Amino acid sequence: MFPRITPRQVLAWAVLATLMPMSAPTLAAQEAEAQFRKSCMSCHTIGAGRKVGPDLKGLGQRRPHEWSSKFIQMPSAQLDGGDATAAALLREFNGTRMPDLGVTAAEAQALLKLIDDYSAGGRTLGTAAIARAATPADIRNGQQLFMGLTRFASGAPACMSCHSAQGLGGFGGGRLGPDLTGASGKLGVGLVPAIENPAFPTMQGVFQKTPLTAEEAFQVGSFIKSLAAQPPARTDMAFPVLGIVGLVSGMLLAGRLGRRRFRGLRRNLKPRA
Repeated sequence: MFPRITPRQVLAWAVLATLMPMSAPTLAAQEAEAQFRKSCMSCHTIGAGRKVGPDLKGLGQRRPHEWSSKFIQMPSAQLDGGDATAAALLREFNGTRMPDLGVTAAEAQALLKLIDDYSAGGRTLGTAAIARAATPADIRNGQQLFMGLTRFASGAPACMSCHSAQGLGGFGGGRLGPDLTGASGKLGVGLVPAIENPAFPTMQGVFQKTPLTAEEAFQVGSFIKSLAAQPPARTDMAFPVLGIVGLVSGMLLAGRLGRRRFRGLRRNLKPRA
C-alpha cells in the first residue's frame, strides 16, 4: 500500500521546488562574501581602491577566469613557475607575494563570481588603505587606543589586552598574543591591513563583530611602526626587586604576628613542675 498524497501536499512540494533554486545562490553568495572578508580583505578591495594588493573591481575584464582561479588557489605555483602576469604583479606591488591560502577550486569560482557581481553592480567591498604619512598625533592616538586609554568606536578590546609592546610601562601588556614591538618589520606594508582585517583565527573571533575603522587601524599601526625607530628597551629590574622585597617583608611580618598570637597556647603546652 502506498500512502495517499493529498493535493495540499503536492502544492507544498511545488512551492519548495520553486524556492530552492532561489535560496541556494543567495547562500552561496553570502558564503563567498564571508570568505572574501576573512581571507582576501586584508590585502584587497572590490571597487574601494588598492591596498597591499590590487583593487579587484573588473578583474574578469582584465584577466581570464581560468588564470585568476589558478592564481587564487595556489599563487606560489605561478609566481615561482615563471608566469609573466604573476611576475608583473609582483613587480607592481613591490615584491609582496600573495600567500597560498588553501582555497579550493569551488571557492575560487565563488569568489570570482562575487567579484563579477560587485563590479557589475557598482558596489564596493572593503576600504582603501590610508596613504598619508603618519603624524605625531596619529602615533599618540594609536598608543592611546593600543593601551585602552581611548576606546575603539565599536567597543573592541584594547590591543594591550592580549599583546605587549616596548615602552608601555607598568605591566607591559598581555601575553596571549605576541609582542608587537617588531611587527612592522615582519609585516611591512601589510601591518595596517592586518590590524583592520585580521586573518588570524583568534583575532577574527574577537573582531568579527567589533571591527576597527580604517582610521583606528592606521593610528594603531602608526604607533607600532614608531616603535621600530626607538632604541631597545632596557630591562627594568625595579618591579621584580620590589616584588622580592615585598614578599620577604610579608613573611617576616606574618612570622612576628604569628608568634604573638599563639603565645598563650604555647605557655599552656609547657610541662609544669
